[in-house]
Amino acid sequence: MKVYSKPSRYNPGITFEQYKVLRERRAKAKANKQRINYRPLAEAWGLNPMHLASALHRGIKQYDYLLWKSGELQ
Repeated sequence: MKVYSKPSRYNPGITFEQYKVLRERRAKAKANKQRINYRPLAEAWGLNPMHLASALHRGIKQYDYLLWKSGELQ
């Protein structure tokens, strides 16, 4: 039996830890009024840089909910 999981809103393409790293980098970039460079992270994680940008721009709701429950997101 072939196991296949298609990335969707219920099965995100990045992990929770990766999402937290992206949010931290975005916060630092905004604080310093700089642009975010996704390429080094994307190459290290083996993902498309636009995938990371989309995840930050749109947000991953289930991860945002977990951050809100833990008190890290206000």
